[in-house]
Amino acid sequence: MNNKFSTFINIGLVIAVAVLYYLHFSNCNKGCSANESNDSTAASAPMVMAPKEIKATKIVYVNSDILNEKYEYVKELASTAQAKQQRLEMAYQSKGQKLQQDYAEFQQKASQGLLSENQMNASQDDLRKRKEELDQMEAQLQRLVEEIQADNNRVRKTVVDYVKEYNKQSQYNYVLTYSDGPGGVILLANDSMDITNEILDGLNAQYRAQKK
Repeated sequence: MNNKFSTFINIGLVIAVAVLYYLHFSNCNKGCSANESNDSTAASAPMVMAPKEIKATKIVYVNSDILNEKYEYVKELASTAQAKQQRLEMAYQSKGQKLQQDYAEFQQKASQGLLSENQMNASQDDLRKRKEELDQMEAQLQRLVEEIQADNNRVRKTVVDYVKEYNKQSQYNYVLTYSDGPGGVILLANDSMDITNEILDGLNAQYRAQKK
């Protein structure tokens, strides 16, 4: 059972309990009230503190999909990472396929007794070195994943730091992120609260200045 379905069930249970509670006390007659008041064991009503006064909250949001698409810093990082990944993956696949072919050919010749002892040793050394090269390329791909994660963290920090400076004048209580994708937690956002373009323009201007 997924979380959404569980939430709907819990809401249904709360509503059901509320209905039963209402029916019970609406059918209770005056005698019921008198008996309750005379019951020496009845608990006194709990003291409820007055709710804290909350000032009007100012909330805006930034569309993270647009930032990912148009923030120049993100575009440059993504382009560089994608080029590295494609280059490594193509080289890895090519070398891996060639190694498999040569290894199969080596096994076939060895089983047929077509290789001398020196040829056997030389072929095994060559295959082992090439396998080590593939292992190193796998490690490079893993490091690339870690680099991408580090880049993502830097981008997030850059955006958060800029929003903090931006908010010194705006004084918003919350600046949320909004995404149309399946990972988004906000289902609906009013366009009047969208400050994406202002944040995007500021971030790009800041990035261009830093590059110079």
